[in-house]
Amino acid sequence: MTVVTVEDLIRCLERLQARGPIPFDVKSGEVFGILCTCGKGRRILTAILMTTIFPVPALAERSPLAILGNLGDVRRSMGVVFPEPILDPALTARENLDFHARMHGLGEGARRRRIAEIARLFNLSGSLDATVETFPPAMARSLEIARAYLIHPSVLFLAEPTKGLDGAGRRGIWEALQRLNRDRRPTIVLTTESLEEARAICHRVAVVDGGEVVALDTPDTLCAVMGMDDAAPGFDDTA
Repeated sequence: MTVVTVEDLIRCLERLQARGPIPFDVKSGEVFGILCTCGKGRRILTAILMTTIFPVPALAERSPLAILGNLGDVRRSMGVVFPEPILDPALTARENLDFHARMHGLGEGARRRRIAEIARLFNLSGSLDATVETFPPAMARSLEIARAYLIHPSVLFLAEPTKGLDGAGRRGIWEALQRLNRDRRPTIVLTTESLEEARAICHRVAVVDGGEVVALDTPDTLCAVMGMDDAAPGFDDTA
């Protein structure tokens, strides 16, 4: 089942100086990576997918995520993790999660169950009552992802999910995303500038250069074509 089909995504988007369309689809339960080394390009592409800006001409989609025709439902059906933190550092992890759940209209019982569930899933149960300002960067990032997944979104969008983390922190986030996908099968779309990251956690990757998809395949196939067979191991779908 196709969850997201994107056509003419960046055509005529002058800020990105796109040369042509970006056709790709994202299947249900897939971890789909968008590999783009241009920081400006990643930011614009992420903003379009997250519906905060629109391409010119309008983004064309044939899927439940019909962005222009059903914007409210689209935004309610997605979880979003931005490159920069949006958690309140003065609040505890539990308070941050509870506030997010309230914003989405969850009742008290549902909030309590979801917070306990998501804390177990992301190994945060022992830290729920600590303030976020005391969290190391990787733990704070895990909480950002947990917060986005709290509402059980149809699609989880991650913009540069390991930005600013050291090697151990990055690997911890990769493992958390693998575990989430293995256990719950959410559809995940992430942007990154790292082929290593794409290979570690993605089922398929679209390589975007100058506003065009120049390659679309599994990370291992892309690495083989590029002569990078010694790169990080690919997605472990059986772990």
